[in-house]
Amino acid sequence: RLRHRPSVYMAEAPPAASLRKKSRSEIRVWCDGCYDLCHFGHANSFRQAKAMGDYLVVGVHSDEAMSFNKGPPVMTEQERYKMVQAVKWVDEVVEDAPYCTQLKVLDEHQCDFCVHGDDITSDADGLDAYRHVKEAGRFRECKRTAGISTSDIVNRLLRIARNYEKQSSGKESPFDEIDSQELGQYIQNPQIGRA
Repeated sequence: RLRHRPSVYMAEAPPAASLRKKSRSEIRVWCDGCYDLCHFGHANSFRQAKAMGDYLVVGVHSDEAMSFNKGPPVMTEQERYKMVQAVKWVDEVVEDAPYCTQLKVLDEHQCDFCVHGDDITSDADGLDAYRHVKEAGRFRECKRTAGISTSDIVNRLLRIARNYEKQSSGKESPFDEIDSQELGQYIQNPQIGRA
């Protein structure tokens, strides 16, 4: 059975549904992230966040915010918005969510608190991206899904591409020059390689 899904919209102009007066018993939860190569680890975080409340609002960072703070995403922001919207636990998607979660954004979307995994997320300055909501007591933590991450998927894709090149051409692959450890450091530390 299909159910109605809210349309994707810009954070600056939330639709009337977001502005409706929430009932006293409704708990609205905020999650945000890049959600590049959206995988079951992301879906599991949405499932856990939704279980903490009644209505889940998910903010998705823009390509520009991701490139500045973490590194360029594989999927475009439009692809990521649509992918997140397709996850069954997500009630609403907010485009171009700020990389550092702000209290005013939670308030604009009438969210009681923000949920994020137990991994640390830092901005381009190395500061906790959730510091503002943590300081205000409006942060809840969910468990990160072990064994899956976007970085792991990217590394697997590079290994597959490297092996494919070798098998199909019998020559060394241009991917051979990419050191997995170096790539991992880049993904973990966006300052490496930044101009």
